Amino acid sequence: MEDYLENKLIITAEDGNRVEINVLDIIDSYTYNKTFMIYTFTNENKSVFASVLNEGSSSYSLDTITDQDEINYINAEINRVCSELAEIN
Repeated sequence: MEDYLENKLIITAEDGNRVEINVLDIIDSYTYNKTFMIYTFTNENKSVFASVLNEGSSSYSLDTITDQDEINYINAEINRVCSELAEIN
């Protein structure tokens, strides 16, 4: 998976710490009227995470996915992305 990870972003956590992440995919869901981001942390590429990506006037924010239907949807998308990455590597 590491060879494919080229889309890096720096995010600022709620505690003010800055963290680098690798963006694997950004998904616009018309069903949920939300944008989801699938990513890993640079220091640990083995775990895959997903959040709701919110666009503000001058920045973006990440929110936790809490709705069970959205969780099921994004888990299927994570599986898809991981399968695609496995084929590339």
